[in-house]
Amino acid sequence: MCFAKPGYLILLWVLLPLSALTFYGVRRKLTLWKKIDATGNGAGILPPVSFRKLVLRRLMLLLSVALMIVSMAGPQLCSGQKPVRQKGIDVVFMLDISNSMLARDTAPDRLGRAKSELLQISRNTGDGRKALLLFAGTPVVQCPLTSDEEDFEILLDMATPDLISTQGTDYRRAFETALKLADSGDRSSGNETVLVLCSDGEDHGDDLGDIAATLKKRGVYLHVIGVGGLQPVQIPLPGGPKRDAQGRIVLTSFRPELLSGLIKMANGKFYYSRPEAPVHDAVAADITAEAASARWIMSPGQRVPLHGEIIFVALLLFVSGSMMTDVKRPSTRKA
Repeated sequence: MCFAKPGYLILLWVLLPLSALTFYGVRRKLTLWKKIDATGNGAGILPPVSFRKLVLRRLMLLLSVALMIVSMAGPQLCSGQKPVRQKGIDVVFMLDISNSMLARDTAPDRLGRAKSELLQISRNTGDGRKALLLFAGTPVVQCPLTSDEEDFEILLDMATPDLISTQGTDYRRAFETALKLADSGDRSSGNETVLVLCSDGEDHGDDLGDIAATLKKRGVYLHVIGVGGLQPVQIPLPGGPKRDAQGRIVLTSFRPELLSGLIKMANGKFYYSRPEAPVHDAVAADITAEAASARWIMSPGQRVPLHGEIIFVALLLFVSGSMMTDVKRPSTRKA
């Protein structure tokens, strides 16, 4: 058996508290009946209760609830295997908007170069859903997964460091949020997941070995675009160059070390963007090739829906359990 919407099966956990409440009610009813039946031989003011019927009736009602939940998951009788073409790709763009991205060692600045690359990649990858995650010290979902290219481009153009008050660069939290963002879509679509990170390489977080292992295990494609020059430059801010706590001017440069290590562990690809050598065509071509190579998956050859039959059984159990009485049938044995 397979399911069209297996996500609904998580609702079966509801049966645990329902079962506890149900059997608490059984115990409570038996206790009250014994207190009222002062004679102790079932000849009190209440008719005798059958423990077997009491439990059986509750089990039937619980089972009917369980079957209704199973029917919501789209149960199917599956057999055989056949190749099926997947629908497309989900691309999550991760854009670094820390203050260091304002450095002007690449035209017009690092952030402008990064936004230009992501815009062209989005346009060149064609159909599919896109999402935009902005990050610095904390991540912010600027655009959830969408097929609306116009909305995506507007939100990308609006990206500035002012959108995140916590500065610095924390790749770990950014990747964790990006994976959750990718999972927020319809996972039954069969789309490939691609992460495109654009940053200057500065990081104030921890080692990313476990993140790389997660990406590799889940089959997520990773493309990293580096921006910025190798020579240290100032970070221009509205009030003048950025300074540290001692008043010294802070310098920044492109740092490929952490990004190259992440790419190696996750089997990703790295691109170094410069005004005279943009990388958007290469990135888009690689994404399209990866999606095409993984576009065919094996799926059950025959699917026979079973939700109708399961709903019928669930209703039958519910009606039968509702109509059943907990009272013992009077004995017909003659003296």
